[in-house]
Amino acid sequence: MIFELVLMVSYLSNSGIIGEESHHRDAVAVINYNREVTEKYTSKVIDRLEEIRGDSSYRSLLFIMNSGGGSPTASEELSQYLKDFQRDKNITIYIESIAASGGYYIASAVKPIYANRNAVVGSIGVVMPHYSLKGLAQKLGIEEDYLTAGEFKRPISLMERVDEKSREYIERHLLIPTYQNFLEAVAENRDLTIDELKPFADGKIFIANMDEIKGILVDEISTLHRVKEMIRDRVGDSDLEFVDIEVDRRIALFPKLNISLNIDGLKDIFMLK
Repeated sequence: MIFELVLMVSYLSNSGIIGEESHHRDAVAVINYNREVTEKYTSKVIDRLEEIRGDSSYRSLLFIMNSGGGSPTASEELSQYLKDFQRDKNITIYIESIAASGGYYIASAVKPIYANRNAVVGSIGVVMPHYSLKGLAQKLGIEEDYLTAGEFKRPISLMERVDEKSREYIERHLLIPTYQNFLEAVAENRDLTIDELKPFADGKIFIANMDEIKGILVDEISTLHRVKEMIRDRVGDSDLEFVDIEVDRRIALFPKLNISLNIDGLKDIFMLK
């Protein structure tokens, strides 16, 4: 009976039915973005940020970035939301281990950018992976047959290598426009011209304390402890509390295995990485 009660309390607490630990007024909310950038996870993050934004007991936000990238649309959604959030409350951004590609897209929305000296940053570019199973399909006697209307309705297939015409189409209509959007967003966020940013926006990654990126991709090298102390000094409160906010409130009592296979050609295979 005691075990069942403990288990139930744990579940209710993790699911958000029982509120999070109480905190003093004027605390700093802490969000750690430590996943691949996806629409689903980003939506959860924004939901929690909305709660923080409307909660007068939180005076500001410490946003810790630990993501190597992902969806370009999710990166844009959160980047723009962080700009809106700053109209109401201050945000401090800290790159703990990695802010690459879509992760950097998001991080660039806040200035200044603080980073661990060994953090990985950059990778400003777009990738669209494609795998050809043609050889395996031939060995197994599998043939692909489909009907389309429109020359470019299905420009790629798992059963064929991408031909030059389809490659040019995908680059022109997907990769290059998305890269340009990425470039323009970061340049605007960092108060740089496109020409100033371009030498650092060809897909290369950098260690945060490299001299060449100071003031371009990163502003200050620090540690999480020092960033918290800096915030305390800024507000003049040595006892200022930092409250970790769980993005995923619901934690299943038993693990669930989800397996999905996406062979829809263009859907969700196109990412900032």
